[in-house]
Amino acid sequence: MKMGKTSDTSGLTYVASLSDELQPVFEQAEKKYPACDIELFFVFRCLPEEYERKSSVRYAKKEQVLYFDMTVNEDLYKKFSKRRQRFDLSHSFYAFLSEKIKKYKIANLDHAAFLNDMEVWLKEIGWLEPEIYVEEDVTAY
Repeated sequence: MKMGKTSDTSGLTYVASLSDELQPVFEQAEKKYPACDIELFFVFRCLPEEYERKSSVRYAKKEQVLYFDMTVNEDLYKKFSKRRQRFDLSHSFYAFLSEKIKKYKIANLDHAAFLNDMEVWLKEIGWLEPEIYVEEDVTAY
């Protein structure tokens, strides 16, 4: 398995830098799941609601790449503290991954084990915090 990511943001939020925090998680997944001949590639978009861009998944069979194109609302995120953005982005990411990956048969991948591992690794980098630990700060970026 290979994992990668990019971002498409205006710079009004922390989404690009927060998505960079995933690198150690991706490295752990690549080490643990080398028998999976697929790349999971994530695009993190933080766009104004007026763009009406929806999250989607696309499989490129020839390249063996599963593209996860995740969009979050810039109008909301720019009002959130960095910690609140991390909270929201991490939970949105994990929910999106969990829901969508189950729809694809990936050779040598136990979906439940993979998602459990991802949850552990995400928590190790400070993602998936319970909401109670996130301040209700809505100060603009």
